Amino acid sequence: MSWDDGKHAKVSSVKLTHDDVIRSIEVEYDGTNLKSQPRGTAGAKSDGFTLALDEYITELTGYYKTVFSGDVITALTFKTNKKTYGPYGNKTRHFFSVNAPSGNQIAGFLGTSGDSLNSIDVHFAPVPPPGSIKPKPDGPGTNTGDGGSKTDGSGTNAGDGGSKTDGSGTNTGDGGSKTDGSGTNTGDGGSKTDGSGTNTGDGGSKTDGSGTNTGDGGSKTDGSGTGTNTGDGGSQNGGAEKTGPVGGEKGDAFDDGVSDGVKKITVAADHNSITYIKIEYVKDGKSETREHGTNRGEVKEFTVNHPNEYIISVGGSYNHIFSDDTTLVTSLYFTLSNGRTSPKFGKTAGDEFLLEGNKKDAKLIGLHGRAGYAIDAIGAHFETSKKVGPVGGEKGVTFDDSGFDGIKKVTVAADEFSVTYIKIEYVKNGKSEIREHGTNRGESKEFTVNYPKENIIVVGGSYDHIFTYDTTLVTSLYFTLSNGRTSPKFGKTSGTDFHFKGENGEKVLGLHGRGGHAIDAIGAHFEMSSKTVEPGTNPGDSSSKPDGTGNTGPVGGDKGDTFDDIGFDGVRKVSVAADEYSVTYIKIEYAKNGKFETVEHGTNRGELKEFSVDYPKENIVAVGGSYDHIFTYDTTLVTSLYFTLSNGRTSPKFGKTSGTEFSFKGENGATLVGLHGRGGHAIDAIGAHFKTASVGPEKVEPQGGKGGNQWDDGADHDGVVKIHVAAGGLGIENIKFDYVKNGESKEGSLHGVKARAFPSTIVINHPNEYLVSVEGWFDSSNVIQGIQFKTNTKTSEYYGYEFGGDGTKFSLQVKDKKIIGFLGFAGSHLNSLGAYFAPI
Repeated sequence: MSWDDGKHAKVSSVKLTHDDVIRSIEVEYDGTNLKSQPRGTAGAKSDGFTLALDEYITELTGYYKTVFSGDVITALTFKTNKKTYGPYGNKTRHFFSVNAPSGNQIAGFLGTSGDSLNSIDVHFAPVPPPGSIKPKPDGPGTNTGDGGSKTDGSGTNAGDGGSKTDGSGTNTGDGGSKTDGSGTNTGDGGSKTDGSGTNTGDGGSKTDGSGTNTGDGGSKTDGSGTGTNTGDGGSQNGGAEKTGPVGGEKGDAFDDGVSDGVKKITVAADHNSITYIKIEYVKDGKSETREHGTNRGEVKEFTVNHPNEYIISVGGSYNHIFSDDTTLVTSLYFTLSNGRTSPKFGKTAGDEFLLEGNKKDAKLIGLHGRAGYAIDAIGAHFETSKKVGPVGGEKGVTFDDSGFDGIKKVTVAADEFSVTYIKIEYVKNGKSEIREHGTNRGESKEFTVNYPKENIIVVGGSYDHIFTYDTTLVTSLYFTLSNGRTSPKFGKTSGTDFHFKGENGEKVLGLHGRGGHAIDAIGAHFEMSSKTVEPGTNPGDSSSKPDGTGNTGPVGGDKGDTFDDIGFDGVRKVSVAADEYSVTYIKIEYAKNGKFETVEHGTNRGELKEFSVDYPKENIVAVGGSYDHIFTYDTTLVTSLYFTLSNGRTSPKFGKTSGTEFSFKGENGATLVGLHGRGGHAIDAIGAHFKTASVGPEKVEPQGGKGGNQWDDGADHDGVVKIHVAAGGLGIENIKFDYVKNGESKEGSLHGVKARAFPSTIVINHPNEYLVSVEGWFDSSNVIQGIQFKTNTKTSEYYGYEFGGDGTKFSLQVKDKKIIGFLGFAGSHLNSLGAYFAPI
């Protein structure tokens, strides 16, 4: 039978009965009249606990097993903000866990039961404010109100929304107010009444036990929310990606969920495998420890100076352990954001792996996998977005819209005091999802984003203390797109200005903050860079990236007349004028067929400066600057410009840097041959044309011994993703490379003879990881005896025999290039090896 207790202010007590399985659970809640009832049937043994008023459940873990009739829960453990209760029951093979998101608690249970507890799930709600949960009164009073209203003595409650009276007076207050006989307010968070029932509450935020807002000024909080974020106060656990696990299929599954980072890792290993791992996480400023496996063998620690450094990759190996007839993790190591690497725990054996986030230098925020007698499998959670803010007031219900891909539309309402409401249409996996915060009141405006061609990259506005409500609220908002287009200003600027943007122009993935009767506070989640942002690209805007002809941009506003200077060979001089707001004018002296032509754009106004280029000995190779929304003109303009030459010399900065910065450059140092954009009264937008040159792969001929049959995997690949090497008694017996092209993997051919030697596999995590060099040696037998591979993040073990001085070494490496293909000679063994290189 399915059941659902719903969500409440807080869990008050839990009762359990059990024998070999959990037979029943009965939960009592605060802030509700719901009568507790057992879910399931009575078992032989009873256990339970009662929580303090300021104690709440943060985590539920347990075990279950499968019987003929289905799954049954066998053990449960409850963790609160103060202590752990349990485990109750018997641990079995299958483990599960549920963690409340940051700032939330487990505030309700649901599940299925019959003669035992078959399944259990939870509701989340924000953590109750300190002092908001009151002791339950004693006495024979009859409760006829809703939302937690109470009477003492013999009086009948005639109030509504949780008001309370004693036997001597009638409460005429509203919305959660309470009076005792002397008129003293004993309520929480709401308005108060004196003995005569007159409401003397202030204009701040107010809550009652049921989440009904009884205030009339500031924001409201409802103390509610569920495990699923519906935009009304629940906190959504997002902003993370899950990689792995890799390894074996035995052991109990574990998942540490997500945290703010890692402070310390302790690992034990015996002669076969990694046996144990203990991780000290940081979450909301507090340390939390998780342990997995069995502590056996040599123990080592690795300390991380959180938050100044953090783990960005987890590497190691896993192998089939024949003595145990199972696959286990055999080695582990961790790499930090500053390049520091942990010691290697265990011994490398079998297949190697490297777990990294898809975003550049993404932070490890949790581990998952399988474990029991040892560590069977390992995986990782990596951060996918950077959280900025919030700024504003401290009232209102917390909201956190994370885990989305982008934004299609923003609707904002504002009254004479503040921004009151925001509705965001997000995109996730190609589908739209709506989130709403605050209360729709005042003038409402929409701002549509042409996603994915456009993306929001800036969230700005202001916040101020509103004396009418005695609280701080967001007073204005605006949004800037990747192409420079800016939304109208929502609300009126007052108080303190703010301006959120990513480090390199990354797009906004979600908003967070606090809201209720209005928008109390606002912040943003920015996408983490998936790769280094090269100058000349504007993240989130495909039009600003070099195309096949070397065109970049434009960036800036969408007004002004379009211009496009094409057909030139280079630039000899640039003259730029700028006033206090923006770049107003640009004059370029181009070279064409040995002659010079001058082109002008915008209006010559403000200070004029020149920059001469010793063409053709020098050439402009980069154009940089900034653009911003100029509220005086209600348009976006280019606010600054600079130019960089092929010898490194840079022009003076024209104008003043403000708003969003940009930098254009061609591929492989290509020369600027023209500008394009929009201009009129000023320079609205700017882009560049760069001369392109076709650069093919560089071939390094095979090195090693003579003999064997020629083979060539070619160079039509984007990179190498796997290397399979088999080493025998007479040298390297065979080798095989797997490649990737346009995101699709392609298995290569085996070179050499498949013999008795068991191959080892090196996994390369393309595109963040790439192969940069190969080293090896050969002897008089003309067979490669030993070989080692190096990527931009790790160096493999030495396969075959290490060099002892009797033989000839070789190396395949080209500066600033990666290996994209191999060629060579092989017969019964690998005789020689060459490679194709391409720019990184």
